[in-house]
Amino acid sequence: MHLFCLHHAGGTTASFAGWRFADVQVTKFSYRGRNFPSIAAAAESLAERIGTSPSPQLALYGHSMGAVLAFEIALLLQDTGRLEHVFLAAARPPSGRHDVGAIAAAAVSGQALSERAREVLLEDLELLAQYPGRPANMQLTVPATVLFSSDDPVVPASESRRWVEWCAQEPRLLDIGTGGHLFHLSNPDVREIVRRTLSLKASV
Repeated sequence: MHLFCLHHAGGTTASFAGWRFADVQVTKFSYRGRNFPSIAAAAESLAERIGTSPSPQLALYGHSMGAVLAFEIALLLQDTGRLEHVFLAAARPPSGRHDVGAIAAAAVSGQALSERAREVLLEDLELLAQYPGRPANMQLTVPATVLFSSDDPVVPASESRRWVEWCAQEPRLLDIGTGGHLFHLSNPDVREIVRRTLSLKASV
């Protein structure tokens, strides 16, 4: 199994520090909004890189903006027969209505960003703001887990549950409880959910 992780807007691969699992190769993608003209172009570029993996089983974890990218990448890879699971965390469904202002506020909450870090965040959010979204017609055919936090100030639980409209098979909806918008940084339950899910997939 090969898991590819996509960080939130303004994030880095450090968002997934400590993400190591038995029998699972983990690749943490680093991407910058300024390097792509659109979300679609970013997804195509990353999907090409993922496609070179020798593993017969692939999985994606995307957080916030990373979840939007994971969804678009999944649409490109789901017919290969290799994509086993997609984790969509802390994100509204791909309706094209993303509150980039709220995402920015959550990203800087409680921390002082350098000028460079703020610039990177704004570049990522500019790319997300241009994303037109997808119609809700159950386009994702592979199994998915939607993770959300009841104390997320950016994405209400009701919005996370709407992912069912974009999934051909009903996704697993998991409220991980606490951690705010960037709950993968502080809530260990996230890694455990990913570990258990991939362990079951790998054993099939």
